[in-house]
Amino acid sequence: MRDRSDMMPLVVSDIRHQTPAIVSVHLAHPDGEDLPVWEPGAHVDLQLITRQERQYSLCGDPADPTSYRIGVLREPLSRGGSHYIHSHLRTGRRVWVRPPRNLFPLETAPAYVLLAAGIGITPLLAMARRLEATGADWRLVYLTRDAGDVAFADELAAYGDRVRLHLSRTAGRLDLRAALASLPAGTAVYACGPQPFADALDDLRDALPTGAELHMERFAPAPRVFGSNQPFTVVAERSQVEVAVPAEWSMLQALRGAGIDAPGSCLRGVCGSCVLRVTAGSPEHRDSLGTTGEARMHPCVSRSIGPRLSVDI
Repeated sequence: MRDRSDMMPLVVSDIRHQTPAIVSVHLAHPDGEDLPVWEPGAHVDLQLITRQERQYSLCGDPADPTSYRIGVLREPLSRGGSHYIHSHLRTGRRVWVRPPRNLFPLETAPAYVLLAAGIGITPLLAMARRLEATGADWRLVYLTRDAGDVAFADELAAYGDRVRLHLSRTAGRLDLRAALASLPAGTAVYACGPQPFADALDDLRDALPTGAELHMERFAPAPRVFGSNQPFTVVAERSQVEVAVPAEWSMLQALRGAGIDAPGSCLRGVCGSCVLRVTAGSPEHRDSLGTTGEARMHPCVSRSIGPRLSVDI
C-alpha cells in the first residue's frame, strides 16, 4: 500500500446497479472542481477507507471533466475491495483516487473491433463512445451468459447494430478463431475480459489477418513459466542504497523493507503502478503488460537476470 500524497479525495456521487453483480460508481470532487483529463483505456487507482487499493477502468465520458465512472464486479473470492464497494460503499462517502493512467490507449487504425467479456466492457465502453464521436469504423461484440448480465445495456443499445450481444446460454460459445479470421486487414482489435477469455485470445493471435493487431487489457497475470528465483542486489540510485533481494522476496518487497517508498498496488504485474526506470543491468520481465527491453521494469514481479541491477528511485 502506498501513501496518499499523490491522491485526490473524491466523493461518491452516485451508485447504480448495472446487473445483479455489477455496480457503476460515479466519483466527483467534493468542491465541484474539474478532475484531471483522461483518454479511453485509462484506469484509476482507488483507495477505500479500508486502505485497500484497487485498479478500475474508467467507463464514463472522457469529455465530462466533473465526474469519473467505474464499474465494479462483485467477486465471490474478493480480496476485499469488491466486497466493500458492493456491501458498504454509499453515496456521499469519500474515497482516495490517483490521477488516471493509461496502459491501454486507443491507437489510430482504419477500423476497430472491440471484444468484451463480462466486466471487461468497462474500458471498451469509453472507447466506443470516442469512436462513435469521431465517426470511426467500429463495432463491438459483448459476451455474457444471458441478457441479465449485460452491463450498461441502455448505453449500448443506443449504438444500434454496431453492438452485438452474444449470450452464451442461448447462442453457445463464440467461435473466436472464426471471428478474428474474418476481420478486414489492418483492423485494430481491443479486448478485455476475465482470464480464460484473455488466454483464449492470446492463443489465437495467429488467426489475425495481415496488419491486424490485438490490444488486450488483463485483470490477472498471463500464465507464464520462469526459472527459479535467484538472489540479486538492486542499487537504488537516488536513495543511494544497495538492497539485497533474496530469492523468496520480490524486488518491491526488498526495496520497501529497506525503507524506500517504492510505488506498487496490484503486486501481480498487471496495473503498471510500480514501474521503475532501469539505469544499469538487465531485468527479467515477468509482468503481463508487454514490457520489453531494458529501459524499465515492474519490480512487484520482475527480477534481475544478473547479480546486480540499478534503478532510478
